[in-house]
Amino acid sequence: MIRDAHEANATTRPTDFELARLRAALPEYFDKDGGFMLDRLQETLRGGDVNLTREGYELKFLGKSYAKYLTSTKTETVVVPDMDHNSADANADSRNLYIAGDNLDALKHLIGSYSSRVKAIYIDPPYNTGKDGFVYNDDFGFSASDLVKKIGLDEDEARRVTDLHGKSSHSAWLTFMYPRLELAKELLADEGVILISVDDNEQANVRLLCDEVYGEGNWLGTLVWKNATDNNPSQIAIEHEYVLVYAKSRDDVAAVWKSEVSAVKELVIETGDKFINEFEDDDARQKAYTAWFRENKGQLGRLDGYKYVDGDGVYAGSRSVHNPSGEGYRYDVLHPVTGKPCKQPLFGYRFPETTMQRLLEEDRILFGNDENKIVELKAYARDYSDSLASVITMDGRSGANEIVDLFGEKVFTNPKPSRFLAQILDFVLEPGDTVLDFFSGSATTADAVMQLNARDDGDRRFILVQLPERIELGKPGAKQGYSTIDEVGRDRIVRAAKKLQRDTDVQIDGGFRLFRLELPSQKTLDQLQSFDANETHALLSGNFVSKFDLAGTPGRDVVLTTWMLEDKAGLTTRAESILLNEYELAVCGDTGYVIDPGLASTDVLQLVSKLENGDLNLDRLVVFGYSVTFSVMHELKQNLKSLRSGHKVSVIERF
Repeated sequence: MIRDAHEANATTRPTDFELARLRAALPEYFDKDGGFMLDRLQETLRGGDVNLTREGYELKFLGKSYAKYLTSTKTETVVVPDMDHNSADANADSRNLYIAGDNLDALKHLIGSYSSRVKAIYIDPPYNTGKDGFVYNDDFGFSASDLVKKIGLDEDEARRVTDLHGKSSHSAWLTFMYPRLELAKELLADEGVILISVDDNEQANVRLLCDEVYGEGNWLGTLVWKNATDNNPSQIAIEHEYVLVYAKSRDDVAAVWKSEVSAVKELVIETGDKFINEFEDDDARQKAYTAWFRENKGQLGRLDGYKYVDGDGVYAGSRSVHNPSGEGYRYDVLHPVTGKPCKQPLFGYRFPETTMQRLLEEDRILFGNDENKIVELKAYARDYSDSLASVITMDGRSGANEIVDLFGEKVFTNPKPSRFLAQILDFVLEPGDTVLDFFSGSATTADAVMQLNARDDGDRRFILVQLPERIELGKPGAKQGYSTIDEVGRDRIVRAAKKLQRDTDVQIDGGFRLFRLELPSQKTLDQLQSFDANETHALLSGNFVSKFDLAGTPGRDVVLTTWMLEDKAGLTTRAESILLNEYELAVCGDTGYVIDPGLASTDVLQLVSKLENGDLNLDRLVVFGYSVTFSVMHELKQNLKSLRSGHKVSVIERF
């Protein structure tokens, strides 16, 4: 586990992560010694009439090789479940996850179980405002001489790289973002997309970085969010931010995105409902709505045609009575005032006269002042289906107002509005999909996902990651008793879920399972490194599992959670406990886990008996190497490779 990761990192090279992806995707182009047969690949590409280019255009920045090295290293943290939180009624069966820890470590852990399973990733990383002091400081304690040895930098460049930490330069910010974007790509499903909020300081660089990581051809577009009014401009008033959108594979993304969610649509419907409840008279209702419409028309975007209201809601006139091409239906529709036939569409009506008669009876047809205008069909705002426009207008202050509404006061600075994310994510997510946010802040993404679920009784899931960053005294949040940002985010999820269930009366998954990433103490790491499995007395010096007792969680649960995540079981699956002779074996699927000390020869015999009788079906047995004596480990390996059934169970030792 930790020792394995530490030893692997000692020989890691910056290209290891990319080479591993190549081996997984193209194993036939590697020889038996691990060499990549470039000539064979080039020949295959030529045979497929693929144009081979050597343009040589790429984004270069100080620290890029170091960023690749960070991508390739293994995390030396462990995953600690919060047992009390996770056993609460609201959280015990939740499919949502919250991880408190550094997101670089979290992404490396998540790849074990969630690779290619995330439909959408939304991130709002810290903007490079020009001020030094990044909270996320990816410094593994390497000196300049370490980087010379590990990465092959010259001494001058190595010193410049180590000086990047905590700086606000473009290179520092890109070094920080590169490994996270590389790892995030591994988590995306083939049809998945990543959405990245960014401002003008790094927008151009992020575009180039994503072109490299995700491929220029997988850029789907850039959203411009007009979120402010600059009352003190210098030369140009900056009133917007960006959301860059990239696909993992553009060919696998839905050809057309449509959504029934729109912040403007909700506003129009709410306003119409208000006047419907306030006025019984049709004319008075329309007069009030018209006054509101004229005042706000410039903010309604694509809904600026919805200028009418009746007892059923706000509506617009739609020309969908027209036959789109070729000859349609021909009949007269008499104007209710003049009594004369109305002008017909160029190609006639698109539906028969019986349908027109029904629509007239339902008061769904709109007439002009006289018969010279072609009739229109009432299109209610509630039925409006939007496409994702590249420009979204929404007051950025609404995010702060949401926080005040939930908490009663300001506890977080500059949160994104949940309506903004709900509007965007609805184009991407279907019920059952998973969205990941590894800069979760005040947990706006979770709020947005729960809103979508409350609307259609869906089961979309969220995975949030947030560094437990300390809140400075006197800052929003600290005044209310919160110590770290993740505390604010987790409380926001609880409050938002209660509000949604109270307002909508819909039962959604408003809970989440909580995990923390912890690095064992240096003393523990030293003991793990000095352990010799061949020296039986080392086992008698103490219970090594207990050294992973962290944050009030027993070491066995820490080790088991970390391993199950690595072994594709995820963070919501529970292991079953199987009693052997006197030893309890943890089992998940086809994998058994020996973690606690105490496995004896009698337990090995009982395990063999259960496997041979069919009472237990395992393909692998993962063993915490510090807990089993050399002699018992030998028995275990010998017995499990010579079962009478002929079935072999591989034994995997982890340290």
